[in-house]
Amino acid sequence: MDFASYIEFWEKYISSLAIAISIFLQVKKVKNKKRSKNMAKSSITITAVFLALAVGGGAFFVGYLMGNNWMINTDPTQLTPTIDGIIEKREWLRSSYYNIPFYLDVDNEVDPVVDLANVDGWNYLSVAEDDDFYYLALDLCSDRTNNEDGEWLALHLANRLPDTYGSKLAFYALEDFGYEYFYYNVSSDTVFDDVYYPGFGSRTFYDVPLIPEQDWIQADRGEYSGDFYDLWTFYDNNNMTISTTHYETDGVWLAGNFVAIQFGVNITEKFPDVELSTIMSSLTDMDLDYRLRSNLTSNPGGHLGVANEFYCAIVEHGGMAGNFGDGGIYISNANEISFTADTTFGGSVDLNHLNINATDGMFYFSLYGWNDDDLVDPTAFNIQFDRLSLRFTINDIWSIVGNSIDVGNYEIAYSYGSSGNCLEDHRMFEFKMAKSEFPVLEDETLYLNIAGYGTMMMVGTNYWVYPIFDFPIPPIYDSLDNKYEFLTLDMSMT
Repeated sequence: MDFASYIEFWEKYISSLAIAISIFLQVKKVKNKKRSKNMAKSSITITAVFLALAVGGGAFFVGYLMGNNWMINTDPTQLTPTIDGIIEKREWLRSSYYNIPFYLDVDNEVDPVVDLANVDGWNYLSVAEDDDFYYLALDLCSDRTNNEDGEWLALHLANRLPDTYGSKLAFYALEDFGYEYFYYNVSSDTVFDDVYYPGFGSRTFYDVPLIPEQDWIQADRGEYSGDFYDLWTFYDNNNMTISTTHYETDGVWLAGNFVAIQFGVNITEKFPDVELSTIMSSLTDMDLDYRLRSNLTSNPGGHLGVANEFYCAIVEHGGMAGNFGDGGIYISNANEISFTADTTFGGSVDLNHLNINATDGMFYFSLYGWNDDDLVDPTAFNIQFDRLSLRFTINDIWSIVGNSIDVGNYEIAYSYGSSGNCLEDHRMFEFKMAKSEFPVLEDETLYLNIAGYGTMMMVGTNYWVYPIFDFPIPPIYDSLDNKYEFLTLDMSMT
């Protein structure tokens, strides 16, 4: 029922109701003190007719609206759709994101198996949630063939992602900690087996994040504020700030202002679970990339006796945590870094990948800073980290297919038929995933990439994908490696 029809119906109903009310009032105005019993009965009869008209007309009106899928309130709210592969309008109408349109220019060649062709046009994605699950409805109005041979659907979902513009490992490091993938074989109604497809030669992967569920931070000297997420994003003015604390001499260290912030990183958790040993054995280099600034200048070679300059280094501890009480051993493997005060500086430190703990996969390093006392000028300082991430060189990951979502935490169904978006028969999917697959975060963001094939494919390719960024390669052939390949959805509205 469209809005114009709705207004027209209301006008007719109100007009009829007004006539009934007018008749009723005219009867009441008859002032005959010797009203007969017959007149009283007539008045009661008219009143009953009026009430029946009002109630009956209202009931008819409500039934008419419901029969035309009209809803009084269409504001987004939590809902729980049935996962049967049939997209019903009322079922998804109040979802967080209802009918996100995306246009596909597809190959229109006739499929000889079913004698049908796919069509260029708008397709629709709906996204909903309740307390326990996320839900997706995929209305592929362009997919008209219903040929299941070779058909597949790939979903990539996340509730947190670091900034990255070309690193598959930045996403795989978050597998089971905020990033999941799901490859579905339509023709066999099964998920894909887990398979790792290696590339050729070697490749360097940047932007691999430090993750609170896997890694840890410890202040051996000084204090820090902020958290891991402050290290994930460039140029956002959200920094992890490390401030000095003054210490007197203790027989090993000279008195002065110190920072010593230690990081413990689980290296093995940064790589995909599929063929982990194969990938780890191909690791040839490991680096730490940083972007920082300080209120003082770092001059490791000439800072002594200069109040506004200090010593700064990234210190490696290897496979065992460093102990600040061990004196000079704590900074025995120091990578000194120099930078100018009040200027953002980016750089990297080469870490020894051969010193990763073979038992638990851990590697430890610290940011160490020290400024000796000055009798006149203050020597306290702070260091602000805008970015801190790992970089690995390994044999290139071509692609990983399979399913990272636990059994019982997902459900998928598909159908071929008409929907509110398209009366012609076409392919539809419905999917749900448990929120328990993701960490609980204050930021209610859902990242999503969808791709597939079902004889429907974008012109010049053998797949379709949304969002389309740059020159996309379907994830079944080359894993996602760019944050802009994801649709970003704010789920806080529900």
